[in-house]
Amino acid sequence: MKRETIITIIAILLGIFCLTGLTVAAEKETEELKLINKIITFGDYEGLRPLTLTSKPGTAIIWVNNSRFPIELLFLDKKVVLACGSPVNFFVGKDGAYESNKIPSGGTASLCFIEKGKYEYKIQSSKTFYVGRIERGFQGTISIE
Repeated sequence: MKRETIITIIAILLGIFCLTGLTVAAEKETEELKLINKIITFGDYEGLRPLTLTSKPGTAIIWVNNSRFPIELLFLDKKVVLACGSPVNFFVGKDGAYESNKIPSGGTASLCFIEKGKYEYKIQSSKTFYVGRIERGFQGTISIE
């Protein structure tokens, strides 16, 4: 009888331990999936702010066009092929990577990064317009660690 009582107590303790472990694991998983929003602004004279942005997977980058003209974002070496959420002012191009639509003056674009890496990009004037200062291009970097 003592043996059955000890086995029952051990089974109950193991059950409590396992449930506690699952709860902690679920909380950790929820933390990892937490979405973060970061804002990058672009203006005619001040350019990109910030030039370099570092964050974690699950970060939605929001670009705000404070310039007087439409702009486009062009990713250079590393392309964005996976994204979370619903990208705004981006589409999937022929090569399977996200490309920017024209972002109008006062408009926004957003893209959620889930893959780790260093994404370099440049801002260029929309092909419809010529803007001398933007034609040189403003380059920025997003590091997802």
